Amino acid sequence: MGSGKSHKTLHLFPNPIEIERFKEWILSIGGDILGLDNEYIFKQRRVCHAHFEEKYCCRNNRISNIAIPTINLPKPISLPIFTLSERRPLRQTEYCSKPVPSTSSGCTADFTTTFIESDFTEKENIESMINIQLQFHKENEVLKKND
Repeated sequence: MGSGKSHKTLHLFPNPIEIERFKEWILSIGGDILGLDNEYIFKQRRVCHAHFEEKYCCRNNRISNIAIPTINLPKPISLPIFTLSERRPLRQTEYCSKPVPSTSSGCTADFTTTFIESDFTEKENIESMINIQLQFHKENEVLKKND
């Protein structure tokens, strides 16, 4: 952290075995550290003494075991709301080539498509949706060429 040269004391991160305390430090600091491996952070990263409130300071530049870095930190970035709440599986629609009569008024297409809904995890949903979209576009290209 860029806190200047006035404080040279650096503190180790809590052991990732104490996951709740470790997460509090990580979330408090934020930034690029969020994308790093926990073990790497624990072994390689340090937090300057200037980031701890006076109430957490003990003798010999040590900090209390309940200390959390809370001061002189970069401003938090705005995160989309979905990152702050629990994510649920997305609904996915799958392309089904079996023709089904259209219920839409004013539909002039000679073909119809059906979509089937199912639950997927986010990663599966994204990968499957890309494949479905590619397949759909290929089939539409074939239909356009035949017209």
